[in-house]
Amino acid sequence: MHECQINLLQYLRSKSQIDVDTFDVDTSAEIPGCVDATSNQAEIYSEMIKPRHDDLVKEVLVFSAKFKSEFPALRLEELAFEAIRLAFLVIPNITGAVHVMANPCYSYHKEKVVETGKRLHRICDMLDPAFDTDRLVVKVAATWEGLQACRELKRCGIKTLATTVFTMEQAVLAGEAGCVSISPFVHEVKVFFDEKYSDTNPLLSMCVQAQQFYKKRSMSTKVKACAMISLDEILQLAGVDALTITTGDLKNLQKGTGCKCLNESQSLFHDNYITDSSDYPSYVDDESTYRLEYSRSGQGAGQYKLTQALAIFSDFQFKGEEFLKVHQQHLI
Repeated sequence: MHECQINLLQYLRSKSQIDVDTFDVDTSAEIPGCVDATSNQAEIYSEMIKPRHDDLVKEVLVFSAKFKSEFPALRLEELAFEAIRLAFLVIPNITGAVHVMANPCYSYHKEKVVETGKRLHRICDMLDPAFDTDRLVVKVAATWEGLQACRELKRCGIKTLATTVFTMEQAVLAGEAGCVSISPFVHEVKVFFDEKYSDTNPLLSMCVQAQQFYKKRSMSTKVKACAMISLDEILQLAGVDALTITTGDLKNLQKGTGCKCLNESQSLFHDNYITDSSDYPSYVDDESTYRLEYSRSGQGAGQYKLTQALAIFSDFQFKGEEFLKVHQQHLI
């Protein structure tokens, strides 16, 4: 390799933490060196329905039936879809944490999100008492209620990530709530499920803005950018705290090379890059101000994108539960 040339994945690792955006155990094994592994309801559903997981599905259903009485508020299929068992498969192949998303149907219900965080920790203990629950992060949709739940879970020593972040108002509140990290979605979720749909306003600069905001205020929350649709966008974000990258893009980065100088000049994370320098008030104890400013952000674009994302993830929650319900009937 010419001295100017560098492997793209190696280059990105020199700038940002690299996380794998799946609980596919093969991917986590094939691409070593990923720190965290993350998931959502769409990914869990697509992984769980693979025939190779038939035995795992049975195991999860038997476990859920056995311990259902400990969680009386949940339907059995809902309990079975909480993905901890899949997360355990990838743990040996990463060095950091697994991120399990709370049921998106509860995104506007603080108490149920808090219950979910506590339950996920309890299930980890039940499955493996030796598992270090510091390696579990609960992904919570960045609604007002969800982020207030994150605030309470932090008091309980439970780590959270604010997901489906589309506005700086969400990022500010997530930092105040004590989330260990946020996941700004560079593109709308619909882009990944409708090939005819186009999102022409990627939120690349907001990733920079959020990271600068946290550093300026000495907040510990990290920025984990996700939902990029090209290697070019990923390279533009070199220097963000972490990049959550899909299986296909990780493999292409692993095979790809480029000129280090050109790649560095492509990144938005350089001293001369200027983002919106707007200041933001404290939102954490001011619901009315938060709701007003969040709803106005981007003339309502952020609120629209969040609603759309939660609708899509909730649909996969329903599909996953229905899949497990059918399998449970076959076990009876």
